[in-house]
Amino acid sequence: MFFSPTEAFSAYLNMAQRLPAIVPVPSSQTIQQITDLVDDIDVFLFDAYGVLNVGGTAIAGAAAQIAKLRAAGKLVYVVTNAATQSKPQLLQKFIRLGFDFSDQEIINSREVLLQHMPQPADSPLGIITLSEFRLDLARPCYYPEDEAFWQADEFLFLSGQAWNAQRQARFIEALNDRPRPVWVGNSDLIAPLENGVSQEPGSYTLTLPAHLFEQVRCFGKPFAPIFDTVLAKIKPRLANINRQRIAMIGDTLHTDILGGNAMGFKSVLVTQHGFLRDLDVDAHIQRSNIHPHFQLKSI
Repeated sequence: MFFSPTEAFSAYLNMAQRLPAIVPVPSSQTIQQITDLVDDIDVFLFDAYGVLNVGGTAIAGAAAQIAKLRAAGKLVYVVTNAATQSKPQLLQKFIRLGFDFSDQEIINSREVLLQHMPQPADSPLGIITLSEFRLDLARPCYYPEDEAFWQADEFLFLSGQAWNAQRQARFIEALNDRPRPVWVGNSDLIAPLENGVSQEPGSYTLTLPAHLFEQVRCFGKPFAPIFDTVLAKIKPRLANINRQRIAMIGDTLHTDILGGNAMGFKSVLVTQHGFLRDLDVDAHIQRSNIHPHFQLKSI
């Protein structure tokens, strides 16, 4: 578990071999607002936490900036590792926060994972999520409070809020006794809240011992499946788009920026509200060697 961005950042540095390879970026430019890029970018991919909202609060001016991009004829999408809620629940959340995203403009890692995950009818699945966000799948499903959970053939990790250190210790013991696939919806280590951070599934899965990590399947940023889903959404509207005219905008070097760069997109680091708030941004960029094409305080 990680109780600050500094702790999580050090962990990211130590797991570099488990993440996509770093793609060099020749230069980085500071911009004042996201609309400075309207001449260079056709598709804007926004992370949620730390970019559009912090916890349950919308970032001031973010919805207005999205509206300006739409008025300029740009495509906008939310690309989020939020996996606890379903897409309809996420859509309602963004509406409450004052955004006008459509269902088709939200790509969350839970949706991507479920598209890739086989659904054998008779194979029990252990799902790590909060009770109010249980899934309706056509196979036996068990949750951490169920004793049968520990005998599941596979595990689906959606929410760090449903987990703790004691369950993690038992989880490692169960996987050592019988190695099984672990499907990870949210590969973040932490997420920024109004005060402090939350523990996300990546803090329990990306940190597993090497022999157990071989069974881990990740679908959120910085890994390719979520970005491949984004490209499939874009293709009907802009079939021959140059990837350099797609921008991934996020607050975390090791998810948004690393993943966007690896896909050949432009990357935009937001520094004021999320992972790097109150930290020395340039020092963290140099330590990680993950460079954004652009950076700004807030969109």
